[in-house]
Amino acid sequence: MKHRQGLERLKGLLKAVRFIYLAGLGGLIAWVVWSRWPEVAELLRGARPLLLAASLAASFVLILIGALFWTVSLRVQGHRAPSSEVFRLAALATSRSLLARYIPGSVWFAVGRVGLLRHAGLPLGPLSATAVLEMATSLTVVIICGLAVLGISGAVPGGAGWMIALAIALLATASPALGGRVLAWWAARRGMGVSLTWRGYVMLIAVNVLFWGWSALTFLLYLRAFPSTDLYRTILVVGGFLLTWGVGFLAPFAPQGIGVFEVSMTAVLQADAAAGTAVVLGGYRLVLLARDLIATSTAELATTRRALRETRPRDRCPPPAQKTHD
Repeated sequence: MKHRQGLERLKGLLKAVRFIYLAGLGGLIAWVVWSRWPEVAELLRGARPLLLAASLAASFVLILIGALFWTVSLRVQGHRAPSSEVFRLAALATSRSLLARYIPGSVWFAVGRVGLLRHAGLPLGPLSATAVLEMATSLTVVIICGLAVLGISGAVPGGAGWMIALAIALLATASPALGGRVLAWWAARRGMGVSLTWRGYVMLIAVNVLFWGWSALTFLLYLRAFPSTDLYRTILVVGGFLLTWGVGFLAPFAPQGIGVFEVSMTAVLQADAAAGTAVVLGGYRLVLLARDLIATSTAELATTRRALRETRPRDRCPPPAQKTHD
């Protein structure tokens, strides 16, 4: 009982911290834009609309790659429904759940997809395991890839030794030998059977590498839309994006790592106009927000139309014509 009360207090404290953080961050952004507007305007000068449009278009592919992860995860856990149908359901559920990413807390996006796919008839156990696996493997891949790319660029201090040690530790933690056993124990306590093989683990890591590689491309297209960022090397931008976006995952007070990513990425780039650069980097979230609004509204419209077609009463056959006698 005391343990539960302690958890409730901790949750309440975390909610208060998030509220204070977001309120302070909003005020700080407004102050920076107002006080440093000439600096921000200079960084935005000569923007290339085609690259902004390309970044927005590319961001929709991430929805499909995310759906692929859920499809592969269910398959490696033994769910034998047709992959094409699971992929369609996962893409639809992902699109409908995107706005849950903006709710304070790091689980609502996953919870939304689990709920929608469960309602569509997919098994709860593998769905819950997939949500956990997605978070664990995403964090592993994004940090390892970020460190690796930054290491190649020569931007990581301390040499490669500690990076290799960290990579091995992260891979081992999320592997079937450690993370897989913890996941199986957690599922068993809830009456669910979950198993993860090494082959399945490698497949999920591969899908995640594809996802984060494409995410880096989407961000690179956005950043290259502003001529003022042309001086930053591509390998530095890609590595910095992966690592700092992953660091944002580790900040429970910052939904989607907002603020943490912008400040950390500005430090990686070693930008002269730090405040203005952070504002420009934050504009990438507007691209993702536009994507989320378009995808969610389109998916909801498609779902509503499908539901209406399925519930529409069939046309009744006209009554037989009565015979008339001359």
